[in-house]
Amino acid sequence: MSRCASAAALAAIALTVGSPPTGSSLAALATPGAGSSLATDRIYFVMTDRYANGDPANDMGGLKGSVTVTGYDPTSPAWWHGGDLKGLTGGCTDPKHGLERIKDLGFNTIWITPVVVNQVSQGDSGGYHGYWGLDFTRVDPHLGTDQDFADFTSCAHSLGMKVILDVVVNHTGDVIQDGGEYNPGPYRDCHGKRFDPARYVGKATFPCMSVKYMPNAPYVLPALAHVKKPAWLNDLTNYHERGPVDFSSCSQSCYEQGDVFGLDDLFTEKPAVVHGLEQIYASWIEKYKLDGFRVDTARHLNAGFWRLWDSKMIAAAKSVGVKDFQIFGEVPITDTVEQSTYVRDRGLPSVLDFPFQDAATGYASGGSSALAMLHRLQDDDYYRTPDGVEPTPPTFLGNHDMGRAAFEVAQQGSGLSGTPLLQHLELAYDLLYLMRGAPVVYYGDEVGMMGTGGDQAARQDMFPTQVSDWQTQPRVGSPPIGTGSSFDVTNNPIEGELKQLAALREANPALATGWTIPRYAKGSVLVVSRIDPATKHEYVEAFDNAAAPATVTVQTSTAGGWTTLLGPGGTVTSNPTGKLTLTVPAVGVTLLKADGAVFAAPTPKPKLKVAPDDLSDLVAATATVSGVAPVSVAFAVQRAGTTSWQRLDVDTSPPFRGFIDPAKFEKHEHLRVIAIARGLGGSTAVSSVVPYTVP
Repeated sequence: MSRCASAAALAAIALTVGSPPTGSSLAALATPGAGSSLATDRIYFVMTDRYANGDPANDMGGLKGSVTVTGYDPTSPAWWHGGDLKGLTGGCTDPKHGLERIKDLGFNTIWITPVVVNQVSQGDSGGYHGYWGLDFTRVDPHLGTDQDFADFTSCAHSLGMKVILDVVVNHTGDVIQDGGEYNPGPYRDCHGKRFDPARYVGKATFPCMSVKYMPNAPYVLPALAHVKKPAWLNDLTNYHERGPVDFSSCSQSCYEQGDVFGLDDLFTEKPAVVHGLEQIYASWIEKYKLDGFRVDTARHLNAGFWRLWDSKMIAAAKSVGVKDFQIFGEVPITDTVEQSTYVRDRGLPSVLDFPFQDAATGYASGGSSALAMLHRLQDDDYYRTPDGVEPTPPTFLGNHDMGRAAFEVAQQGSGLSGTPLLQHLELAYDLLYLMRGAPVVYYGDEVGMMGTGGDQAARQDMFPTQVSDWQTQPRVGSPPIGTGSSFDVTNNPIEGELKQLAALREANPALATGWTIPRYAKGSVLVVSRIDPATKHEYVEAFDNAAAPATVTVQTSTAGGWTTLLGPGGTVTSNPTGKLTLTVPAVGVTLLKADGAVFAAPTPKPKLKVAPDDLSDLVAATATVSGVAPVSVAFAVQRAGTTSWQRLDVDTSPPFRGFIDPAKFEKHEHLRVIAIARGLGGSTAVSSVVPYTVP
């Protein structure tokens, strides 16, 4: 190539690359988004039927007859036991039998299972759990009345506690009968013409439907033809009618359109169904001023549903003064790349952190190394979105489906029991409360309930149980309950641990909202810094899952003295460059707070690289920033022929990454990519512009 040709080529490249943003545009791109209030929530999750029986008169839901008619059999794990909203509310401020008890445990939010009228029984089980809704307009009589629910929410709010209601938008109870096997055939309108339902998501119209052209011809017994409320739920063409999901061999469309365990799967591509679900749940928000929804079976909804429904729920909440309504979904996937698509692509505001549960119980039990936790924290990058808000998922160790926290830690620890199990379980709670996210604790875990598995085996009674197996089951930190009440158990060490951790998190907001910077992850030891970007103070959290204490030296962003909040006492000081040597107790934690502020330094110019991601179909923009002062890094892209820059995300933890999804751009489209580093004082530095052509 001649010199003239080379010069012309370089000029063309320079013209293509363009210039990075400046001024207010640069500041807007670089500034992280406002944090979610979910970060400060400490959530107590209750299965209402199993918590407290405040009104024995409603145990049978106003019905008479056998167990399959009333649903009530407190001697069996499969049926209703009598817990209700009056029992949950108790005396409100009664520290033993009221919501005050839950507040005193350190929780500021309560999440309860669905309260709508449920199918009383299905097969050999009752609808005590709330996930088989039939009448979505009122409270199930087994749980009490609408007024009982109003009293519960009013009590919680008077105590300064938020209320999160479990809801179901994917399905109703199993009333409709069909062919019995999954049918993947095409949908046809009322004239028999094929159509793709996905093309009508968000549209005002939808093809006419006829029962005879459904994939599986549905029918309902005459006595059940009008059992669902609102009335639109009785229209058979408002359901997918493909047949049951086969979890061993199921496509994505099968997950979204099949019946989960035979439950009637709603046709959520239809505008009428979306509108109906909007009306149902907006009315619950407006009537009771709810603070959030946990959405059951969120994995099974079509991709376009969330952005339509979520916005209506948030608007309904704002109309009654709830400014930061929270929505998080159940997506039981432990692979972070796959699970993150439900946030990044589908529009779910947040998802329960199943990958964290898997990593935290594995590490805390001693069954895996610190690398598992490191990788989970680094994979937060996949959940980051252009709003720049830190990922704040609800985190947990066990639940009503998989099994209790103690059971999960014991399983991961190859059969831990006795005192070693208690030690490793307390380490798991240390992780839960000191790491990012909103910690969720399942009712009864605080009194040492362990159970023997998931589902019915993890749904013990807090009140005196009549299930004989539950009376003799081992507990962690307490003896078997026998015929006693778990409300009388007030000296379990787990309860004390939860109270201490909640107090620490309340007194030190950075433990909830601070940036997370991994410092060390090797063998049994994990060390993480939490940075408060407002006060410019640093905390160091160090964990050890081994049977011997460990001493490690880590890089921090602070020089000088540190105050010990948890763990071994004594003087701890980092050198002028921020190197800190600390000791972590065996199967324990050390928590330090820096006495002074983090280093102040000019913000270095980031070095940017753009290349295909190793774990996904995305393209990773990766930035390196020199120095040890904390910075955030925003990533932005400019499309060819435009002058504006579109933010990809903001990352507050090295390695700094932003992701480009090629599917959201044209093939062979020319892009310009930049990274913007921002110091805690607001100063910025921009990388060189890197051109990238979409494959």
